Amino acid sequence: MRRAAVLLLALLSLLVAGAPAAAGAAEDGWRADRVLVVGVPGLVWDDVDPDRTPALWELADTSPVGTVSVRAARSTTCLLDGWATLGAGNRARFPAPDELLPMVPLPTVPLPGETPGAEGEPGAVPPEVPTPAGPPASPELSHCGLQERLAQVGLADPLSAVRAVAEDGASARFGAEPGVLGTAVGCATVVGRAAALAVAAPGVALTREDGLPADGAAAAALLEPCPLTLVSLDGLVDAGVPAPEGSETGTDPGSREAALTAVDAQVAQLRAAVAALPGETLLLVQGISEVNDGRPQLHVGIASGPGFTDAGWLSSASTGRAPFTQLIDVAPTVLRALGLEQPASVNGQPLTVVEGRPGTAGAVAELDRANTAAVTHHRSTGTFFIGLVVVQAAVVVLGMLVLGLTRGARVRPSRARWRPVLRLAALAAAALPVATYLAGLVPWERAGSPRWALAGSLLLAVAVVVAVAVLGPWSRWAGRRRRLGPPLVVLAVTVATLVGDVVTGSTLELDGLLGYDAIVAGRFTGYGNLSAGLLSSAALVGTAVVATLAGRRAERGRDDGGRRARRVTGAVVLGAGLVTVAVVGAPGLGRDFGGVLAVLPGFLLLAMLLTGVRVTVVRLAAVLAAGVVAVGALAFLDWLRPPAERSHLGRFVEQLLTGEAWTVVSRKASANLGILFGSALAWMLPVALVAAIWLVRRRRPRGPGLLRDGGSGLRPADAAVLRAGLVAAALSLALGAAVNDSGVALPATAAALLVPLLVDLAATARQERAEAPGGVPGEGDDRVTVGSRGSTWNT
Repeated sequence: MRRAAVLLLALLSLLVAGAPAAAGAAEDGWRADRVLVVGVPGLVWDDVDPDRTPALWELADTSPVGTVSVRAARSTTCLLDGWATLGAGNRARFPAPDELLPMVPLPTVPLPGETPGAEGEPGAVPPEVPTPAGPPASPELSHCGLQERLAQVGLADPLSAVRAVAEDGASARFGAEPGVLGTAVGCATVVGRAAALAVAAPGVALTREDGLPADGAAAAALLEPCPLTLVSLDGLVDAGVPAPEGSETGTDPGSREAALTAVDAQVAQLRAAVAALPGETLLLVQGISEVNDGRPQLHVGIASGPGFTDAGWLSSASTGRAPFTQLIDVAPTVLRALGLEQPASVNGQPLTVVEGRPGTAGAVAELDRANTAAVTHHRSTGTFFIGLVVVQAAVVVLGMLVLGLTRGARVRPSRARWRPVLRLAALAAAALPVATYLAGLVPWERAGSPRWALAGSLLLAVAVVVAVAVLGPWSRWAGRRRRLGPPLVVLAVTVATLVGDVVTGSTLELDGLLGYDAIVAGRFTGYGNLSAGLLSSAALVGTAVVATLAGRRAERGRDDGGRRARRVTGAVVLGAGLVTVAVVGAPGLGRDFGGVLAVLPGFLLLAMLLTGVRVTVVRLAAVLAAGVVAVGALAFLDWLRPPAERSHLGRFVEQLLTGEAWTVVSRKASANLGILFGSALAWMLPVALVAAIWLVRRRRPRGPGLLRDGGSGLRPADAAVLRAGLVAAALSLALGAAVNDSGVALPATAAALLVPLLVDLAATARQERAEAPGGVPGEGDDRVTVGSRGSTWNT
């Protein structure tokens, strides 16, 4: 075990040290005399067109472009959330009263936590903060409408608004410091009231204008006094029309066209103003938020100026994938351009440029398809999770009906004919998790109805995996009595798909139903938590079988008490563990911080179980410590790289050093509890528990359960191997649920793979006992041995 730990650390060191550094210009190449940030709420790439928005099209033609995740500290980013997040360089939110909107109109919309009342009464408006005047709030102002109205009439004192953002619990969980961009710069000009939330702070020289002047010279004059100017072009906000059930854009189509024309003209005016000024100006055009009741989407991102002079894709170390960026990347990009230090609370990373962008028309089309894929994934995962639980529950119920509640009971002939159906259903259910990734091989986002195309791709992938499992030479359906063949094929396809995908850039993970999307912005590359849990469970169970076969073959013809078999078995397990840990944790591959903590102890425990090493409390503690040491070494080596090139592993080390780490830990714990009580995947655990009780408990009136000696139709030694793989997987999944913010969703996803495979194993055990020569259904020999190159493993 000590040698394995040393080898592991050496491998991780090589992986991190050998990771390619991101290409970028010299530090001085990013410097600018001033920065102009143009925020356009609601602007998506489908809006950019050479005829409809010629100024934006021309800017995109000569500049790096990307698609922006505007995710703030709430699921739908509204106007004030977006500007507060931009200025914090971290996820924040404005605690507007939309969450507590009464069913009757209010006479006014006070600032967060304030209601009109007498001075000194609880909830009274302080004398220095005037109650905003304007039309009353209405229940029709749904979603972001209240924030937009408040931006118009209620932000006379931006410092009070920034304090409200800072005191909001969701902002605090991310460690956001609203207005930190203004504090760092010291002087800023804002056009549009909402933009003040990005830079308002004590001591900041703030110049505010309600709108962009029509005169070009006056517009240019706005950019001169301060190094930073923020302009909010709110034409699409004004075009918002509430819809009862929400809408794609939150705007009326006719009004949207006119608003886009006006926004484009203002962009042209600002470009002319920039051209008239001396020195270097960095221009950042960013989607800021959704508008009115629009659903979450990805937005426009364009950068032009020092370091962004040639057409290319925008990216950043916070995403690690082109052409994706985040709204939190704007603040660090501004600070780098002005030669200022990035505060510790800023969680974004400066924008960079990646080559390989096609022409403007092709680039805009690709960015629009990225938005379509992300939107489809974002709106389909909840339905899919419910369907996944229903399918798994149906397989367990079908298994109980076909095989009986007690495994010793005689199966009626009328039910026996349903065994093939049960096996196919179980294999299809087990293939469903990996099919969510394989569906990405079909370009479903190009279809006219992408959600239906995604569903069709998913079913096609399930059919292909099941066909490979049951029609190959490893299957009993192909005329060979190999019981473990189809389940092992499903495990192998799962492992091969997940490993192959991350090695080739995680293209299937992005927008896969068990993967992630850029709207949620939890991750952009590498493994998501669900994928890491799925890989670890499949790899551990599969490795248990493969390692045992290798050990038995190495022992053939020898009489050394099994020492060579144990050495070979242990070597295979540790070798597979090293590869899996490297794939899961390497910054250039899986990038999963918690995955390494979970996977490594699972493989070390599996090696102990298969080689006969006694598992004690001390040794189990050493196994867990090995995981911590491996993660710490990996994170430290990643931290040694330049800040702009670090993954979240290295950034966590930096947060430990700056005292920001607790915000990450507490946020993950909060998310963990939220999934336990709020995710449909949590219902998979009761299904798995019922299945375990049914499959594992002792038969009545006599005999063992599925995983007890003889109950599965496997030899006692083979059943012990299967138990070892499942126990190791259980440890890995428990650790993964504890250290990741996906919580119980992680073991629930793995259960969606393992539970139906155990049902298939139960079905074949009953079927083969019933078909044994001279046997009686439910009785007979519980061992079906097939030779395979000298091995006696029941396959």
